[in-house]
Amino acid sequence: MSSSIFPSRRSVILGGAAALGTLPLIGRGASAADWPTKPVKFVVPFAAGGTTDILARLVAQKMSEEYGQQFIVENKTGAGGNIAADFVAKADGDGYTFLVGTPGTHAINKFVFKNMPYDQVKDFSSVIIIAKVPNLFSVTNSLPAKSVQEFIELAKGKPDQFFYGTPGLGSTAHLSTELFKSMTGVKLTHVPFRGSAPALTDLIGGRVHLMIDNLPAAQPFAESNQIRPLAVSTAKRWEPMKDIPTIAEAGVPGYDAASWFTITSPAKTSKEITGKLNASVDKYIKSEEGKARLIKLGADPVGGSPADMDAYVQSESEKWGKVAQFAGIKPE
Repeated sequence: MSSSIFPSRRSVILGGAAALGTLPLIGRGASAADWPTKPVKFVVPFAAGGTTDILARLVAQKMSEEYGQQFIVENKTGAGGNIAADFVAKADGDGYTFLVGTPGTHAINKFVFKNMPYDQVKDFSSVIIIAKVPNLFSVTNSLPAKSVQEFIELAKGKPDQFFYGTPGLGSTAHLSTELFKSMTGVKLTHVPFRGSAPALTDLIGGRVHLMIDNLPAAQPFAESNQIRPLAVSTAKRWEPMKDIPTIAEAGVPGYDAASWFTITSPAKTSKEITGKLNASVDKYIKSEEGKARLIKLGADPVGGSPADMDAYVQSESEKWGKVAQFAGIKPE
């Protein structure tokens, strides 16, 4: 037969390869234009009911509505957030696994844990900062202290006899309280939990005496008089609770601490997908509905680009590193 009718073996191989090149690559997920084509997972480092979980579920709900695919929140607790962060750092970069991060997972844990299972910078790609959040200084109702100064005096009279709860090692609640200890000279005993919700339960029950925890998690219990709020941790008062002083105003001049919550992906996730998610989340948290929902929860909406998040996280890492050193925290 003529070679013009039957192509050569070489032309068949080359033609097949070219055709395959036009098909989606198996195992790398959908293209950014098609993404998402299946459920997306938001991994939260702390237990349900805490601030990270609350904000993750709010954003997940809105993204589910926008994309017509389920954005699922999965709680993976333990090791101050390291278990969840390590899981995401080692996940496929296909655009279907993201971490809802905190200062602990991205800026603090390396100063607290000796053997980090992941690199806080190299193993992730920034997506967006959802919000910044003040911490609320609260005590259990059975404690007689009605102000920060009264608590300081009470604690100085009973060193190491009062317990403070946190969502875990490396959380801003942990570092914020250690900063408070360093600046006041009080001696308190740390009780780490696997998230804010169980810690707040013990604060209500009087099994721990103090928490300087994220406002969205603590605020409902303060408003229902289940715990006693004494101050906010930021340099300025929180406008929706403007009658509550700052810790600096209440007797610890210069005190300033806050938390923040982000979305990050495994480092190998395509910039097109992270950029698409960034645009969607940024649009929502800057909308009137988004801003109102976040402020009502006790969070200050941020947004911005992945580059904005990179710069902010770097500055926070430097700040909390100094706090850890100042507080005498040694990696364990």
